[in-house]
Amino acid sequence: MADFAEQLKGRLAAYAPLTALTGAGKIHWDDIPQATVLPYVRLAIISDPRPEHLRGYQSSRVSRVQADCMATSWGRARDIAQKIIDGTADPGVTGGIHFGRIKAEGPRRGPTETVGTDRVFMASLDLLVEHKLA
Repeated sequence: MADFAEQLKGRLAAYAPLTALTGAGKIHWDDIPQATVLPYVRLAIISDPRPEHLRGYQSSRVSRVQADCMATSWGRARDIAQKIIDGTADPGVTGGIHFGRIKAEGPRRGPTETVGTDRVFMASLDLLVEHKLA
């Protein structure tokens, strides 16, 4: 069965304007590999409700995914967030999953941290991902 989470990640990874800012292989679910260098995107499923009607579950649902865009400046983090919005605005099918227009909330400025000698800036974006099996 197709997994919406992996197909969403694949859809983002295939969007050239986004990977031009982050580099290839820099979109991860939940845990970030230790050797990952800035910038990168961390995805996390915040909620994944299963709407139902009298005959059972509906085939489509809306999941909330948080995308944390991490970079060495607020401007770069915000630009990465905007590319995520741009790359998911149009409906389409990826790997057996039909994605509706993905709505975005944010970006909002996250905490700034110092890791080693790097300052890390975060732009956090909530994506309301409408999806179903194609």
